[in-house]
Amino acid sequence: MDAVMPLSSSTRWGMVLTGIVQGLLCYLLTVYLIPKESGWLYYGLPGSLALSSVLLFTVVSFRQRALWGWLALILVVVLAMGGWLKSNLGDGDIWRQYGTMWSYGWCLLLMALLVLPWLQYRLQPHPEMARYAHFYNQQWQNTLTLLLIAVANGLVWLILLLWSGLFELANIRFFSRLFFETQWFAYLIIGLVTALTVILARQQTRLIAAIQKLLALIATGLLPLVSLLALLFLATLAFSGLAVISQRVSAAGLLSALALIQLLLTAMVWEPQRSRLPYPQALRYLILVAILLTPVYALMAGWALWLRVDQYGWTTDRLHGVLVVFVLLAWSIGYLVSLLRHRDDPSASLGRVHLGVSLLGLALLVLLYTPVLDSWRISVNSHMSRYHSGKINADQVSLYMLSHSGNPGRKALLSLQNDADFIQDAKRQRQLTRLINGDLTPTEKLTSAILAKNVLVAKGEPSPDDALWAAVIERRYLVESCSDSDSCVLVSQDLNGDGQPEWVLYAFGDRMVLVFSREGKGWAFKANATLPAEINKATLLEAVAQGKVGAKPKAWQDMVLGDETVVLDYRR
Repeated sequence: MDAVMPLSSSTRWGMVLTGIVQGLLCYLLTVYLIPKESGWLYYGLPGSLALSSVLLFTVVSFRQRALWGWLALILVVVLAMGGWLKSNLGDGDIWRQYGTMWSYGWCLLLMALLVLPWLQYRLQPHPEMARYAHFYNQQWQNTLTLLLIAVANGLVWLILLLWSGLFELANIRFFSRLFFETQWFAYLIIGLVTALTVILARQQTRLIAAIQKLLALIATGLLPLVSLLALLFLATLAFSGLAVISQRVSAAGLLSALALIQLLLTAMVWEPQRSRLPYPQALRYLILVAILLTPVYALMAGWALWLRVDQYGWTTDRLHGVLVVFVLLAWSIGYLVSLLRHRDDPSASLGRVHLGVSLLGLALLVLLYTPVLDSWRISVNSHMSRYHSGKINADQVSLYMLSHSGNPGRKALLSLQNDADFIQDAKRQRQLTRLINGDLTPTEKLTSAILAKNVLVAKGEPSPDDALWAAVIERRYLVESCSDSDSCVLVSQDLNGDGQPEWVLYAFGDRMVLVFSREGKGWAFKANATLPAEINKATLLEAVAQGKVGAKPKAWQDMVLGDETVVLDYRR
């Protein structure tokens, strides 16, 4: 097999050492450093992964000064983005930080795919090759290398699983413990296999070219089908109208996916220096018409998104959707202009469009982790603006969204503490206070002893036993307000006419009623209902004192068929 650019023995060993060191560094960070100081999660982990990844994909010689200059610049950018993210996220719980870093990691991966071809063009010059041709080849190379890394790691771990299983048959558990119970070994193997796979992919051109050719042939077959689908959809809309699109929640996503698939398949099939698509004339014209109409899909996706923004305001997902539509619109318009201005051979113009779109996408990804496109700030400001303008009421304020929006969301929660309309409802006030204090799981703190202390037993009722509180604890997620003293009332009442009273728990803060019936030596949950807004604690206690708490027979009954009873669930 021929090599793209032969790597010296010292460079290959350096790449292997880089993979091993990165694996062990990830082990130290995740096992020892991050649990003690969360700053390592934002600086150490993404910074080291960014440096080692770029190094493995771009290094030709470790003595190349330009390589270290670019690595220093990348490190500064990644650390700056991580620092801003940490300051904007605030002191949330660790699992929420991990969720945010998971999204940030995917963003860094996409940024790497966009920036690597530019770095490789600078560090691995090919004077005989045009910029876009080099960009096109390297984009394939990098994407397929990532695919090979995933496959290689999967195969290695399957072999290790077989290895440990075979020796366990002989009662030797050393390999099982080493492979799957020793954390540092797993990190080391992943780093080593990743480095070796990158070396293999960079050294062997025919391996990558064969996979690329296969995928390009598949794309060549799919492009006419997708183009036909797009044209048929537009023809259908001419009769059904755009109103049907506005009624579907997923319209923007489907239209964006259609435009993205059309553009990606076209980019895969239309190789550099190819003056026209490799199809018969009829199919080629079909595809060209679909490409020329791609801006229409992008515009419809933007329109569908704007309808949702106008109806419900901005959210993080909608902002990301708008940015995707913006990139797709720029990409499709670039195709449209190139095909109309250079009808004989638009390949050079299409190449410039691809380069421009890659830079546009990279810039937007960076801006997402700066104050310019702070999705949390934009969504929180939009939500609170809708509340203060009267477009939504206090019950429609999403405390969940605000609590998951970093520092902007926390500031909004603090402002709601001074909002008389919002905190006049006891349940909303309790939820708000809990979120501000960081107490996200109050039900876990609710115990039988706390219930027995806090729940008010109606006057004249017998004292409940411990078995009742144990039964209530199993449904504590329905009665969170019982963690506050005297917020819940317990009343005994015979609801089935058997002469044995049931216990009825009224949780006014949760607007909930729970019924428990005696079964053996314990109590079993039987029913629950939502309290009407007109009923409060004073109303209940007054009704109990006057003996006006009773049961109303149901007009609709169950059916009896022979000796069998059919229980009917009537709609209220």
